[in-house]
Amino acid sequence: MKISIVGTGKIVGEVLEMLHRELPGKVEVTGIFAREQSVEHAIDLCQQFARTGFVFTDYDRMLAEAEADFVYIANANHVHYEYAARAVRSGHNVIVEKPIASNRSETELLFDLAMQWGVYCLPAYSLLYMPLFFKINECLPHLGTIRMVNCCYAQYSSRYDKYLRGELTPTFDPACAGGSLMDLNVYNLCFLIGLFGPPRTAYFMKNTGYNGIDTSGTMLLHYPTFVASLSSAKDSDGHSFGCIQGERGYIEVKGSVSVLQEFTMHLRGEEPVTFRATEGCHRLGYEFQAFCDLMENPTQCHINVPYLNSVALEIAIAMERMQTIL
Repeated sequence: MKISIVGTGKIVGEVLEMLHRELPGKVEVTGIFAREQSVEHAIDLCQQFARTGFVFTDYDRMLAEAEADFVYIANANHVHYEYAARAVRSGHNVIVEKPIASNRSETELLFDLAMQWGVYCLPAYSLLYMPLFFKINECLPHLGTIRMVNCCYAQYSSRYDKYLRGELTPTFDPACAGGSLMDLNVYNLCFLIGLFGPPRTAYFMKNTGYNGIDTSGTMLLHYPTFVASLSSAKDSDGHSFGCIQGERGYIEVKGSVSVLQEFTMHLRGEEPVTFRATEGCHRLGYEFQAFCDLMENPTQCHINVPYLNSVALEIAIAMERMQTIL
């Protein structure tokens, strides 16, 4: 599979390193688009991991010249739609990092555009491709009626000190779709909606920075039989976890649900059972292997594109419908 990449941030370096180590010979990087100030870093990434491929500062030129099955969109949140739409209109399949767009309208337009052009638009919510996520779904009936879901993702941002000094980066800029909700809590929301579908209602309580950005906060969501509490923080460290509670037992995820390296099912009157990810497999490897499978044999690939797109859209809808409680 051949891919071109948009962006040079941390996630791009992580993806390139993973591809180099876990999928050698399966994925060829044909180009990286970078802003002028990031060209040297992009060249370093190409030399270190991609081996082949070119760095472009003209996006349209990369779309025209760098042969690619997919364009991987991994730049700032607020421009995901623009860059993905331009790739789709050039006839490319796209993989778009979370959040797939800044709002519901852009998300719907992007999926409609991909359908019109007959290409794939796939959300890079790595959780939805993980075998352990499917296993959790299989285990849910054993819990009985679900009564509570709690998730927390706390990670002190490497850019928070700059923010406190007044140095604004996209991570803490409302105009760039930044904030703890869009950056971290979206993973918790993906976990919830991926398993249970859209909520009836959604509320958001947040800690607000000097420019109005949410530096941390909690979502409260209501379902027919249970309530969910989803928390995230970029202004403090804390205990990250996931927990699904039913009348006959509960599922415990240690660490952020976005990583999902293991989970334990506790059923009343039985010994706990722990399920673990395959040792040595990077969390991003599952999705890129799935993309390769889709290119090689679309009819036999296990990717459920309508499901993936519906989860991404329902996430955008939940965020739009969310009522903020200050």
